Amino acid sequence: MDQKIAIIDLGSNSVRMNLMAINERGGYGIHDSAKEMVRLSEGLEKDNMLKPRPMERTIKAMAYFKKLIEINEVEEIHVLCTAAVRQADNREVFIERVKAQVGLDLRVLSGEEEAYYDYLGVINAMDLEDALIIDIGGASTEIIWVKDRRLEKSVSLPYGSVNLTDRFASIKDQERRYRQAELFMKKTIKGLDWIKKTKKLPIIGLGGSIRALGKVDRNRNGFPIRNLHNYRMTAREVQEIFEMIGQKNEKDLSQIEGINSKRADVIALGLMPLKALLSIVKSSEMRISGNGLRDGYFYKTYFERRQWPLVVEDVLEHSIMNLINRFGVQKEHAHQVKNIALSLFDQTRTIHDFGESHRRVLKVASLVHDIGMHIDYYDHHIHGMYLLLYGKIHGLSNFEQIAVAYLVGNHRRDEIKNPLEEYRGIFTPVDREIYAKLGIFLKMAEQLDRSLSSNVKNIEVEIKKDVALLHLYGEEYPELDILSALYYAPLFKKQFNMELEILYAGA
Repeated sequence: MDQKIAIIDLGSNSVRMNLMAINERGGYGIHDSAKEMVRLSEGLEKDNMLKPRPMERTIKAMAYFKKLIEINEVEEIHVLCTAAVRQADNREVFIERVKAQVGLDLRVLSGEEEAYYDYLGVINAMDLEDALIIDIGGASTEIIWVKDRRLEKSVSLPYGSVNLTDRFASIKDQERRYRQAELFMKKTIKGLDWIKKTKKLPIIGLGGSIRALGKVDRNRNGFPIRNLHNYRMTAREVQEIFEMIGQKNEKDLSQIEGINSKRADVIALGLMPLKALLSIVKSSEMRISGNGLRDGYFYKTYFERRQWPLVVEDVLEHSIMNLINRFGVQKEHAHQVKNIALSLFDQTRTIHDFGESHRRVLKVASLVHDIGMHIDYYDHHIHGMYLLLYGKIHGLSNFEQIAVAYLVGNHRRDEIKNPLEEYRGIFTPVDREIYAKLGIFLKMAEQLDRSLSSNVKNIEVEIKKDVALLHLYGEEYPELDILSALYYAPLFKKQFNMELEILYAGA
């Protein structure tokens, strides 16, 4: 039975819960999640006191989460409180009420801890070396400078979407209100003595306001991927949406696809920390992270128990291994197929013009090609394709993830009938042709381990004028593997204009 851990982020605007499941192989993933908009920091700006109605809303949400926890038989619960509770003078009253009425113990994070867990959540899920992370919450904004994948500097500013909205609510003229809020945030961020050293760094954005920004942009350009993790926007695209939001009132904002009606009244001021940061550091792009505090806290909790480094060395490698463990992929076969596919790729460079990105996609697809077996053997290539399209492979771009899914969906004799038409805006018919050609290496590699014995220890490829000759080395004659791989000889000839021959060369 899976071990389950509940991690609740009791924030200033919303309360969110991830129920994490860890199986017997050590693979982990989200088993269930829940979110409630509670606006706990509403009115906090006036006197640093949590108000009765926001507390009641939050306690009601926590009781709902507690029921989900009990139904799912969760063994371990962590409730993390951020800026609203941290800043409140009556926080102990609230903590005691939650304990008495719901039976949950709350842990109040310092601003430094909040920034650190944000950092762990991002750095273990995105392939980056140097960046600025910004997490805009309801009552605080965390800014983290990442240098060589290490946390160099961080700060938690006591300003977020809700209390910034409250702070400038007395300015009735909308244009002037926005201008004053932006100037205030610029002055605040410029006051950081290290911010000048971060010029031109890419920005990684977290938090509901930034996710809403990404959803608006995604809907404007028809981007087909629902998962916003690693979604990229240029500084100009971000600025265009700032300007659009600045011209609309709350009612109009709530009609924009991508902006939750419960966030419409705070999103304009909630984006001011990002607008100010972009202006100061002159970043050319922003990437959105779907991971944040809850994920970072889980990584710390789980990685320490496994005695792993808290920052993974290779994001993509870790993500792949987790998928393999989570879905029960046969490791020996997966690695054998990967080794053969990459050997074929490397030794046939004279007849193809694929690059390192193609090689990375082939490597990942080879390792997870049988992931759909978790659902059923029949049509497991299709099951695998959808698991990879709608899941997360950290360390790949959105395009590369689609390409991996495409290779997995086409790695068997029965190829997919609908070749990802819904993604043609970013994965074009030309891309499909390119990756269909690349996919031959995966098809052949799997068949060269058809016996599931890893008998083929080495391959030498000899390219002659019109023939590709594969010399196989192994302890036993791999008759089944050779016969299975030769099924693709006609396809190999069609794609490379060469005959394919496979010979056993001995031990």
